[in-house]
Amino acid sequence: MKRIDLDDEEMPESVTVELTHDEAVYLAVMLGKQNGAEAEQVMRGGGKLGGAIYDGLTGSLFNRFYEDGVDGAAAAMRARP
Repeated sequence: MKRIDLDDEEMPESVTVELTHDEAVYLAVMLGKQNGAEAEQVMRGGGKLGGAIYDGLTGSLFNRFYEDGVDGAAAAMRARP
């Protein structure tokens, strides 16, 4: 965890985390395997939240550096010794 920003009532408003490459791949693969209904079962609003995280990882990170996006990143991770 890098930073926690609090609102006026001293409640967490935003949380900044640092993930390793492998942790980000794992998170993206897990979120990519869920459909919106499954994400809603985990938490109300989970479909929207999970989608935003997945889109951020795939659009900003993996699709930029791997030909096959998240799948390419996961394959590269599995291919390491």
